[in-house]
Amino acid sequence: MWLLGTDPRVKFDREFPYENRYLTYFVKFAWLLQNPDLLQFFNPQQLYEPEYLGFGGYRPGADYVQASSPHVYLPREPKGSWIRSLWAKFCAPILRQDPDSSFYSEKAPLWLAPVLRECLPCFTVYNLRDPRDLFLSTNAFMKKRRELGFARSSGDSDRDHARRLAQAFLNTFDNYYVDRDRSDTLLLKYEDYILDRESVAEKLHRVIGVNPGSDADEPYVGSHATTPDPRQSVNRWTREPIVPETLLFLEGILQEEMTALGYVPSLSMPASPSRTISFAKGGVSLRKIDHSSDGILEQAADWAVAQVGGPDFHIFLPVEPFEAAEVKEVWVSISGQIGDFFSLYWCRRDARFSENARIDVPYTPSRHWSVLTVPVHVHPEWKGTIKSLRLDLFNSHLRPHKGIGRLRWVRLVG
Repeated sequence: MWLLGTDPRVKFDREFPYENRYLTYFVKFAWLLQNPDLLQFFNPQQLYEPEYLGFGGYRPGADYVQASSPHVYLPREPKGSWIRSLWAKFCAPILRQDPDSSFYSEKAPLWLAPVLRECLPCFTVYNLRDPRDLFLSTNAFMKKRRELGFARSSGDSDRDHARRLAQAFLNTFDNYYVDRDRSDTLLLKYEDYILDRESVAEKLHRVIGVNPGSDADEPYVGSHATTPDPRQSVNRWTREPIVPETLLFLEGILQEEMTALGYVPSLSMPASPSRTISFAKGGVSLRKIDHSSDGILEQAADWAVAQVGGPDFHIFLPVEPFEAAEVKEVWVSISGQIGDFFSLYWCRRDARFSENARIDVPYTPSRHWSVLTVPVHVHPEWKGTIKSLRLDLFNSHLRPHKGIGRLRWVRLVG
């Protein structure tokens, strides 16, 4: 953000750490106007009180059935029309103050760009960093501040923290990877920003058209830094120890993605590969995947396309028997415009699939990629030797139960 801001035509609030997200708020507001049946889930007290900031609550769970009679609601403009109107109003005073303003920049959630592309031109810069350095830096930051953060709770071990960081890394990586060939998308690795600012500035100019000042010195913000010099934050994991078990876990679960980004694995130990079922071309053969009659799987380059045609589409995952204690969570990388929930069923050697050995996970249909977490370790029936897994994909309580979803991989995480 700071480097983009060295071009005076790029506008955003210049208050570190640059996290005033106006555009995200406008888009969410426009999205809510298109889903008036969700207004019933507002907390009335929070809505009425001017002291409360926000939208008033979370979406309902997987058992929520959407309204079947949309004609009962007042007519509304399309979502894109709201976004364009709100954004034009927001930009008007900025342009009056500085007619040369050309760009707006915002730290954005992963779902924002796919929504905006439908109604406004935008560029996406994906930021990624070596997860081993990220692990050390986040722990150092929490220690410095003497408070928890980065989704780490008081009862978490370092392995638990590494698991959450790995999931966040995969969320960003999958969205970057499927966008990698887009002309409006750029990968910006943290290491390149620190060590080769001039090259990064050139890429920003070539892809976006901004003119950042690569020779300008970024202000040192001691309250956020955890090393005396930014260069010491690169390849930090080679100088500061990480418990071998944690290092092995990170490199194992992120082996493919780290390799794709050029992050060299540790030479001191081989990475233990994770149990990953890839649905990209060259991965599992879709002809060998048994599934229900309510849909089919079709092969695309980087994922499988699920053509859902009924209320109970599910597939049987090709896994060898394993001990339940070895797997704490099951992750699923998906994107789709259908469905309310996913379900994972399992059975042991001496049992069949049943409703007693099942976990439902709510799903919000979206154009971006997200990693769903199935916390199998909390279920009392997740024990013994697991013989088979069944995954229900893009299931919905709302008719007509037809639509398209995408599935990149399923990962069994210890």
